[in-house]
Amino acid sequence: MLSRRAFLGTGTVVAATGVPLVVSALSSKASAADHLTVRVVNQTGQYANAQIFAYVVGVSGSTQCYVRSDGTLTPVSPSLNGPDGYADLSIPFASSGDTVLTLPQMSGRIYFSIGQKLKFKVVTDGNGNAALQYPAGWVSTDPSYSVLHDWMEFTFNSAGMFCNSTMVDMFSIPIALTLTGATTQSTGALVNGGREAIFTELSALPDYAPLVVGNKLRVIAPGHGIDSGLFSATYFDSYINQVWNTYATSTMTVNTGSATYTGSVSGGRLVFSGGVAPFSKPTTKAVFYCDDQLAAPNDGVTGPVAAILGAGFNRSVLASHTSQPDTDPGTFYQTSVTNHFARVMHKYSADGKAYGFAFDDVAGFASYIQDTAPTSLTITLGPFAAGTVPPPSPTPTVTVSPTAAAGRNAYSTIEAESANAQSGTQSEATSDSGGGQDVGWIANGDWLRYDGVNFGSSAATQFKARVASGAAAGVSGLVQVRLDSLSNSPIGGFAVASTGGWQSWQTIPANISSVTGTHTVFLTFTSGQPADFVNINWFTFGH
Repeated sequence: MLSRRAFLGTGTVVAATGVPLVVSALSSKASAADHLTVRVVNQTGQYANAQIFAYVVGVSGSTQCYVRSDGTLTPVSPSLNGPDGYADLSIPFASSGDTVLTLPQMSGRIYFSIGQKLKFKVVTDGNGNAALQYPAGWVSTDPSYSVLHDWMEFTFNSAGMFCNSTMVDMFSIPIALTLTGATTQSTGALVNGGREAIFTELSALPDYAPLVVGNKLRVIAPGHGIDSGLFSATYFDSYINQVWNTYATSTMTVNTGSATYTGSVSGGRLVFSGGVAPFSKPTTKAVFYCDDQLAAPNDGVTGPVAAILGAGFNRSVLASHTSQPDTDPGTFYQTSVTNHFARVMHKYSADGKAYGFAFDDVAGFASYIQDTAPTSLTITLGPFAAGTVPPPSPTPTVTVSPTAAAGRNAYSTIEAESANAQSGTQSEATSDSGGGQDVGWIANGDWLRYDGVNFGSSAATQFKARVASGAAAGVSGLVQVRLDSLSNSPIGGFAVASTGGWQSWQTIPANISSVTGTHTVFLTFTSGQPADFVNINWFTFGH
């Protein structure tokens, strides 16, 4: 199991990003037999080889390393950082045909980026050792945030090759693996149209739509969404309470493969037999991360039980099945409150397997393969739906006005580009009266956030916005106002279709539920089509 939580090996090194890398048992002296041929096949259908770059990074022994294009394993050093402060660790794809990499024994990741290179950075850790900062596509300030990229994970050592495709943190590029050795095994491939289907289905779920970054650039996992303020930190609470109530009066049986334990809720904790440490009621965040109250120590007792509980929560089968782990995928994700991110990843996987959360390997449902006598690995970058993903562009900029920093009057004109945060939009010059900028490239699932909007003590009951649309016939959407959380119900809004052009401006009013006091205001955008459908210049509220 090589999810974000665990690379196979003998110890752990935490990179500067906090990504855990487990050290493989490896002599520093390698021979030709210690290398594996990796063939990368470009089947994106939308991007030429010249647009794609590979990066092989990880750990050998206790040293963080990267792999040069000739297969040389090289320790990282701050001297790798260029004039821009970042290290270029890229391996360009072959000009045509498949790209062949030579993989030395190590534990790590193979990243791929399209259109732009990833910005790794070498820093010095608290012990004076060189450490590599990895891209974090779920952090809007990360220097590689705007870059289309993804990765697979592996450990290759004297025991064999152990590898997986992963969506534990995010999903962007379809990555399929075929490992040849004693047998030939494959995993990670999506069904035809799978990438497009993943984005379409998640974008249609109000709680999950904010996790989609840009124009289908990537979708981030719910745990990271909580950290970024994009996802409700109480989403799973109702189901967690249901589990706790169930086992206050009944008994759960957990078979870890090596032992069987029984447990029930006592004193507010889930208490098991056989020396298993008791579990406090987890938070929603703990469920998505399979951590904190569900942390799994490597002790062979509490750890395996924690893993099974984490899987049961994410699959929403704990309350309905007293015998765990539940191994019938037909029972997974059947409740309204469930890990729909993981559900969708499995739904569009060709073999039904995916790594949608840290313990998705429980009962063998992870996109993981291994071979003790490997001879080659083929990595296939899978198809994108033609025309749905534009070439990666620079990170959208958001201008925060002095008014936004100091607090806003709800009844003044609030410039759209003054948002404190956004997802999926970009600012541009406007030809509307007054000039300045508008916010465009707005599509289903995008949003804008405005902090500290003061409605006063006299209730606001109206909302109006200055909008324009050059959307094609049949393309329309909703502009809605939400208060304090993206997951809260809208207090009002209006529908908009083409106004005759992206700079053909109209002021559209709408009634809203009465609002007083100071709130965070979200403008959210919903459409049944994936295309951009509206630009917005400004908005305001009224009595």
